[in-house]
Amino acid sequence: AKHVRAAKMISRSLEQQVADRYISVKKEYDVYLTKGDEVGRVNGLAVMGDSGVMLPIVAEVAPAQSREEGKIIATGKLRTIAREAIQNVSALIKKHTQRDISAYDIHIQFLQTYEGVEGDSASISVATAVISALENIPIKQTVAMTGSLSVRGDVLPVGGITAKVEAAITAGIKTVIIPAGNAKDVLIERRAKAKVEIVAVKNLSEVLEHALTSGADREGLLERIKTFIPKPKNLPKVGVKKHVL
Repeated sequence: AKHVRAAKMISRSLEQQVADRYISVKKEYDVYLTKGDEVGRVNGLAVMGDSGVMLPIVAEVAPAQSREEGKIIATGKLRTIAREAIQNVSALIKKHTQRDISAYDIHIQFLQTYEGVEGDSASISVATAVISALENIPIKQTVAMTGSLSVRGDVLPVGGITAKVEAAITAGIKTVIIPAGNAKDVLIERRAKAKVEIVAVKNLSEVLEHALTSGADREGLLERIKTFIPKPKNLPKVGVKKHVL
């Protein structure tokens, strides 16, 4: 493991050198928060090259301007998969919160994404920001997160998990929420790991439980959401049958 870490420090591809330069310049204008609580604002995590970066996401909710239906307006140079992920998240929020989101215009802004956003690993971040804005429940800014979401509310594994956790630690984040499926993929030094609490989650309810500030509003929301999260069916135990071809 020591040899691998040493090699990583020495060897960098041209793409990585460009990414590192971009990240170093970006740090001069960082807009993420690591203290306090904010409604509709979450610290997402992303990867650029082989390095992790903080990805602040802000959501605002306003009454729909159209009488027919509200709109979801996402900005931050989102590409195809990222935009599709936003649509999936909106359907999930409507089902799990039982809120008629068609009555609202939802604005989602990915901050400092000059190079664009691709992939669905910000799904739990977007869902958390929008639900926080809808329910007016603050999000802990000491928390950062990454994870994809299924249409059933399950948190799915994502790539670049080690780089993302390292970025959160460097930024001063205290808690990082990751998919349970990535729990064994975090490969960081013991000293670094001691600086942060890594929470592995299985569903959206668990994400909100760790990200939102405590209070009666949060507890009521979690109770509503839990009723819509499918529970695994208890299948009867059967003997193993051999298949003959």
